Amino acid sequence: MTKEPLIRSPAHEVNAARYDNDCQDALAAHLDDPLDQAETAGWNRNRAAAALMYLAAKRLNNAGSR
Repeated sequence: MTKEPLIRSPAHEVNAARYDNDCQDALAAHLDDPLDQAETAGWNRNRAAAALMYLAAKRLNNAGSR
């Protein structure tokens, strides 16, 4: 039995004009939870968001070396 993905699948082809906005919409709700948790733990929400951006960029850089 295949598990349903937590994040919805794209509705557009990767080269479609709406693709990036669609991806952002699909991911947005999943970012609120870790940001809320970080803030509850005492982290500044803006700094936690910046940390997530840094970690995402770092993973893109590391993906090229795999």
